[in-house]
Formats: sequence, structure tokens, C-alpha cells
Amino acid sequence: SRTSVMQFKNVQKPLPEIARALGVEGIVEGSVQRSGERVRVTAQLIRAATDTHLWSESYERDARDVLTLEAEVSQAIAREIRVAVSPEETRTMVRAGPVNPEAYEAYLKGQSHWYQLSREHFDAALQYFELALQKDPKFALAYVGVANVWMMRGDAGLMPPHEAMPKGKAAVSKALALDETLSEAHITLANISELYDYDWTAAERDFRRGIELNPNSADGHFMYADFLISQKRTEEWNNEIHKTLELDPFNPFFQCFYGWHLVYLQRYDEAIAQFRKVLEIAPDFSSAHMGLWGAYYKKGMQDEALSEARKFFSVLHDHEVEEALTRGYAEGGYERAMHLGADVLAARSQRTHVPAVRIARLYAHAGDKEQALHWLEKACDERESPLTHLGVAWDWDSLRSDPRFQDLIRRVGLTP
Repeated sequence: SRTSVMQFKNVQKPLPEIARALGVEGIVEGSVQRSGERVRVTAQLIRAATDTHLWSESYERDARDVLTLEAEVSQAIAREIRVAVSPEETRTMVRAGPVNPEAYEAYLKGQSHWYQLSREHFDAALQYFELALQKDPKFALAYVGVANVWMMRGDAGLMPPHEAMPKGKAAVSKALALDETLSEAHITLANISELYDYDWTAAERDFRRGIELNPNSADGHFMYADFLISQKRTEEWNNEIHKTLELDPFNPFFQCFYGWHLVYLQRYDEAIAQFRKVLEIAPDFSSAHMGLWGAYYKKGMQDEALSEARKFFSVLHDHEVEEALTRGYAEGGYERAMHLGADVLAARSQRTHVPAVRIARLYAHAGDKEQALHWLEKACDERESPLTHLGVAWDWDSLRSDPRFQDLIRRVGLTP
């Protein structure tokens, strides 16, 4: 996977060492030269254990044929290592046709911003994806990029889901109308079906179709694993999450949410070790701080839980809540801290968008059952995506026996 491989960019390490870290037997090295509208690619396949060449070739094509060129190189390497390529994968590679070079370059820049997962980078990514579509209105992958930006804006709580998710669904529908065999489009549609429509049947169908079209999609395997953990299908989850980590072992996003899954499974010590590993390489990863907060909370380690809660809001630059947590802890301990933080967010929600589930979480940690359920009802009315984890998430354990919570479980489409 690109995310894992890019960890070794500009790193002066022997190839055998890199291969061992990635868990692979072979390495593809290459170079790309561009002159005007011509592109020259040189690729070589190396057996990592002995650092010896198995195969090399050079290609020169018009820049419009860059996707065809990628397919040729992929097929040549597949033949050389005698890997079994499915008929579906072969058709996908052969299908690659001409692409507008300017559109493709804009798409790649959009992807690089999208991977940064922040408000500012989402804005930049959308601009590049829209530029790609201006250059080539039939560029299906760019529509998937647009859909992913809108989906993540809704999922991350940056804007109300009812404003973001339908725009994502419209964009991915355009992508599928252009190319029904696009794995990325099926994965994105599956996410929206689960996170916003709460349509678990449709989501599973598209996750399976996306993985069928690209069995090496780490994104596909991870998103399907997250779907499975929400349904408590732990044996299937185990297969999918380990396939994800095999395909993309150094991706901090996957590593972080693997930690979340471990908390869902009450494997708290393993989760804590996992989050610490993530924070060593990405100290400002807010979701890792939230996961660590949850693991400490479930272990009864309130001082540590409060510390991580403060770091979570600090990374989000929400210093008002951070200060409320500090003041509340001094006044009356963990529950008082959580209550003051929740009160700040509840008051703010009267002026601007605040995810209701974020307010409910703090009230639940404060032991205020009525307020927690009130805000969870609002979150369900808004179709907020974290509710897909209602059946397993650590924040709601004190609410599970309440009939109102059981009704929420049913409304989200999960079995009580």
C-alpha cells in the first residue's frame, strides 16, 4: 500500500531491511520522467532477500496513456512472479484507457490532501477534485474523491450529516454511472449506506463488491472490518482487520482504529499499547487520544482518562472545553469535569453545529443518564455516523439496559 511504502521515502535503509518491515518478498523500484506530453517509466523488480534483480523494463508513452502504462507494468510484474491474477483483476487492468493528464495530476493532488484528514485539507482536496472534473467531466475517480470529501466532512462532525452525506451519495452515484466496476466507488457507497442511511444490507453488498473488484484494497478490508465489529461478527472481523494490517501495516489510521476495535472487545491493555504506538508517530492524531481516553475510562483510570480527554480537545483547538475539563476536575473530579465540558458544548450547539453524539458522550461519562439519552436522540434524528457503533462503543455501557437506548439500537438497524 502507498501509505505504508511512503514511510520509507528518502530513508537510507537496505532493501532487505525495508522488505522485512513491510512483510514482502519483492520490491518494485522505478523512476518517472516527464517531458512535455511524454512520460518515460523505468521499473525493476528486486528479490528482497538477496537484493538481486529479477526483471526490468522501460516504457515511454503519451501522458494521456498513463493509466494504460500502469496496467502494462502491473501485468508484466504479475507474469514475472507468476502470481494468480483473477479474471476480474485482469479486466480491470486491461480496461484502463486514456486520461486527461491535467485532470489526473489534479486528482493525485486532491488525494494527497484528502489523506491528511483535516478541515483545511478537505477543502483543498475538494478544489483539486473539482478541477480534475473541469478538465475531464467523465473522470470517475475524481467523483469518488468528491464523494469522500463530503462523506468525511459529515463523519468527522465538521458539518451536519444531512448537508454533507447526500452530496457524497450524488457524487459517488455519478462515478458508478461512468464505471460500475470501480472498486473505490463501491467502498464509498457502502460507507454512506452504513454511516448515514443505516442500510446494513446495502452496505454489506457494496463492501463485498468493492473487495471482489480489488481484493488488495486495504481501505475496503478495513471499512468492512469496521462494519463487522459494529455487528459483533468478531470472527469475520478478525479476518478482515488482519488482512488490512497485512496490506498496509504502517497506516496510522488503520492502526488507530484497530485500537478502537480492541476497546470494543474489552481488550484494554492491548488497545493502550496500540494507541501509544500510533501516537509515537502521529502525536496530534485526535482519534488516538479519544481511543486512549476510552481505554483508560473503562479500566477505571480516571486521572489518565481525563488527561487524554483534555489532549483530544486540545488537538481540536477547542480550548474552551479543555479549560472546562480542567476546572471541573479541580472542583469535583472526573464526572464534574465531564459535565462542565458537556455544558459548554451544549451551549455552543445553540449557535453553531456541534455533533450531538459528542455532547452525549460527555454527559454519559458524567453519569447524567437523562442528558446523555436526550442528546443521543438528537444524534439519531441527525443520522450521525458514530451511532453505527452504539452496540459496541464504550461510552454507552451505563445506558444499555434503558428501554430508550434499546429503541435507539433498533432505529439504527442493529439487533438489541
